[in-house]
Amino acid sequence: PAYPVAILTDLLAEDNPAKATLRHLGRSMNRLTTSTQVLMRKLYRVKEREGPRNRHWNSVSEFVDHQRKSGVRIVKGLVENPDRLRHLADPATPTLVAHVPAILARLDKLEDHVADILERVLNNSRHLHAIEPYLDEILDRFDDIEPHLSWILDNIDALAPYTGQLLRHIDSLLVFADTEEHEMSKGSRYDLAEQLLPHLETYVSQLDAVGPHLILLRPHVPLLLKHNRIAKISPYIDRLFARGYTDLSASANMDVLLYWFGWSLRIPGLPRLFFSLPWSPRIVSFLANRMPKRFVRGPCSGISCQVDNVYHDGWNKMSKA
Repeated sequence: PAYPVAILTDLLAEDNPAKATLRHLGRSMNRLTTSTQVLMRKLYRVKEREGPRNRHWNSVSEFVDHQRKSGVRIVKGLVENPDRLRHLADPATPTLVAHVPAILARLDKLEDHVADILERVLNNSRHLHAIEPYLDEILDRFDDIEPHLSWILDNIDALAPYTGQLLRHIDSLLVFADTEEHEMSKGSRYDLAEQLLPHLETYVSQLDAVGPHLILLRPHVPLLLKHNRIAKISPYIDRLFARGYTDLSASANMDVLLYWFGWSLRIPGLPRLFFSLPWSPRIVSFLANRMPKRFVRGPCSGISCQVDNVYHDGWNKMSKA
């Protein structure tokens, strides 16, 4: 009939204010569906006792009761500390409604962090606006993220704007989340992350290019942390990758490069001069493959990482948030 068609045409018109409302409602319904799927996946994992964090539950009902008790304690904490409620004044707070199912699945893990989340993520600081589109995915991976949540919240001002990009590369980044005691340069398990923070924008913008190198760089973290090398190299990394640097040999042999040329990073102006050379990527590749390894690795000098054909051009392409 012509009348319903006319109504639908009017609703879809660009100048109709109802169109924005319909679009917002559609997004909310999609997020509610995704959030419900997160809850159902968690319940399934508990039922099947899938993964080490779900094996201690004897039944789904036991897990649900545990979440209920956590929820009661959270509400009680808010009632006893009414000053925390003022943090809910964040204009993005209503968007959390669509994520309630996923939140319910993680109440026990969220309980210890409620006060910090309210103060640092909400509290009209605009961080929730950046994080909310990815909240369901965060909660789905919360078993991996929660052990590091205190550090994340301490640095939320720097991290929040890049939530989407960091989350898309979470598996590679989690490899670096923990630093062994013998790898620490300043006594913190997050030494590497804290050295990277001032240069976060540079690395996030190059994550697709840097991604394949991450696993290969992990064994060399102790060397990278020495003498503040990260801070000295980071300002020039974008120049290297801007010239199409894709050779993984430099990352695999980073210990060799630092053994022979680490001293050069301590000479003021020399790193800037080297990375400004148009053929610097070729020089890096040549030295990484040609410099003697025996002095560095001893009897293990003949061991190498096989990475051929593991990564391809589209291995982890990220779309714009």
